Amino acid sequence: MQTRVFRKGMVFVMLSLFLTTNMIPTISGATLSPLNPVKESIAAFQGVDIEYIKNITKALCDIIFTEYNETAGELAKGRAFGTKGEHKAADILYENMSKLGLHPVKEQINDAKLTHSFDIETYHVILRNSTSNSSETLDCCVNSIQPDTSLEHGKVYCFNYSELKIRKWPTSLQGWINARTYDKQGEPYVFISEVEGRLSRDPDPRLPLGLRVMNLFFYPIRVPSIGLLYVHRDVELVFLHTWFKNCKGTIPYDFTPDTHDTAVTTDGRRVPMIYVNGTIWNKIYRDVDNYTIDFFLQERYNASVVSYNVIGTWNGTERDKTVLVDCFYDCVWCQGAGDSAIGMGIVMGLAKYFTENNITPRYTIKFIGFGGEEPGALGAKYYEATHKNETILYVIDMNQVCSKQTDPGLALNVIFNKYSFMRELWTVVKRTQYAQRVGNTSITKRWWPLGAPSDDNIFAMWRPGAVNTVCFLEDFPWLMHHRDGMNHTAGDVFSNLDWNKTRVVSELVLNVTEHLTVIQSSSVASPFLLQTQMLNWVEDGRLRRLD
Repeated sequence: MQTRVFRKGMVFVMLSLFLTTNMIPTISGATLSPLNPVKESIAAFQGVDIEYIKNITKALCDIIFTEYNETAGELAKGRAFGTKGEHKAADILYENMSKLGLHPVKEQINDAKLTHSFDIETYHVILRNSTSNSSETLDCCVNSIQPDTSLEHGKVYCFNYSELKIRKWPTSLQGWINARTYDKQGEPYVFISEVEGRLSRDPDPRLPLGLRVMNLFFYPIRVPSIGLLYVHRDVELVFLHTWFKNCKGTIPYDFTPDTHDTAVTTDGRRVPMIYVNGTIWNKIYRDVDNYTIDFFLQERYNASVVSYNVIGTWNGTERDKTVLVDCFYDCVWCQGAGDSAIGMGIVMGLAKYFTENNITPRYTIKFIGFGGEEPGALGAKYYEATHKNETILYVIDMNQVCSKQTDPGLALNVIFNKYSFMRELWTVVKRTQYAQRVGNTSITKRWWPLGAPSDDNIFAMWRPGAVNTVCFLEDFPWLMHHRDGMNHTAGDVFSNLDWNKTRVVSELVLNVTEHLTVIQSSSVASPFLLQTQMLNWVEDGRLRRLD
C-alpha cells in the first residue's frame, strides 16, 4: 500500500514539474484529446531551430551571387559539382559543424572514375530576326558537348556556329524524310522541339496519357518515367548523331514563361540542349522561319575535379555502429534552394539540436553533406566505397523539400528500402500530422527496395539487406525543379521556400532520427524524447491506470 502511495506521489510530482516549468520542451503534432492536461505546453515546442536552418539555407543560396563576377563575364554556376561555389558551400558547412562541436572533416572525393567533367568556361546564344534585322543575347543554359577528338586533361574545346537555321522537330514520317533530305545538304542547323526537355515534369494535359498515368502512380518511384527518359535521350542522341550529323543542338519546349532548365551535364552530349524559357521558345516557334541563332561554347576537360563530402560526427555509446543523416549540398546553375539547400539546412538544424541538448545517442550519428549529387550521387558513391568497414545501420536522407507551390500542391514522399522498416517508421511519421498542419498537400509512404532517386539509393543498392534507408522527397510535379531565371531570382530560389512546411518537416525528421538513434534501447533520453514519451503514455492511458 505504501509503495502504491509513493508511486502515485512520484507521478504527481513528475507531472507537476512537466506542466508547470519550462524544463522540458514540448512536441507539436501529437493527437491529443481536448481535455489533455499538457495541451497548453504543446504550442510552446520549438524543436529544431528554424532560424538557424533559414540562415544556413540563405548562405548556400546566396553563393550564386557572392562567388561569381558576372559583370566581368564569369558564369554563375551556383554550387555545381567541382565549382568554387560548391567549395564555398563545403567551407560553410565545415565551419558551422565546428561551431556546433561536431568532429568535422572535409573528405575529398578522390576517385578518377568520379572526378571528371567538361567545365564550361563561356558560351553565348544570340537570336537573330531576319525580318527586323534585330538580335538579342538569350538568357539560356547550354549542355557541355562531347568532342569527337580524344580527351586530354586541361584541353580547351571550342564550338562556334553563326546564323544556324532553326527547324521544327518532325512529327510525321514525311517530316523525318524531309528533315533527312535537308541534313544531307550539309548546312548546320538546330531543331526546336515541342517535347519538354525533362519529359515527365510538364503539367500540361497535352502530355500523352501514358506519361500522365505514370506521373500519377509512380512518382517519386520513377523507374518507368526515368527509364523512358533515358531511352528517349539515348535513342534521340544516337538517332541525331547517326542520321542528322549537321544538327548542332536542340531547343526543347519549356512550360515556364520566365525560367529555364539548367540541367548542365558533366559528361557532355554530342548534340547539346539549349534551354530557354517558355516566352522565348514560343516566340521562336511561332515564327521559326524568320529566326537564326549564333552559338558559341568554350569548355575545358577536367580529369581531376575537386569536390568534398563534409562529415560531422556525433559519437554514440556504441561507436562502432553508425547512422547517416545526410543531404547533398551541391546544385545545378541556380540558387538550388529546394534542391536542396533547405534539406542541407535541416540536417544542420538536427545536428544543432543534438549538440545543444547534449544528447548522447545509442549509435554514432554522422551528419553529412554529400558533394556531387546532381551528376550522379558521386559523393555518396565515394563514401560507400571508402567506408566498407563501417557498420551503417540507417541512412536518413533529405532531398528536395519545403517549396511553395499550390497549383498543383506537392506531395511529401517518404521512401523506404524495406517493407518492415516502412511499417515500423510510419507510425512515427504519422505523429507529426504533416498534411493537416501544412495544408494543400499530402504525405505518402513508398516502398522501393533500391531506395529513392537520391543519395540513399547508393546504400540501398550496394548494401542490400544490411542498411535501412529512408528518404524525404517532395515531388510531382514540382515545376521549379532545376529552374533559373531573371538574374537568378526566379525558379528554385530562397523566396520560394515555405517556412511553416520547414518547421513541420524538421519536426518529422527529428521524430524519425530520435526514434532510430535514441529511443531504441538507449539509456540516455533527450528532453524532446522524454516529452514525446510522456504524451504517448497519456494517449494510451498508462498514466490513468495507476489506481
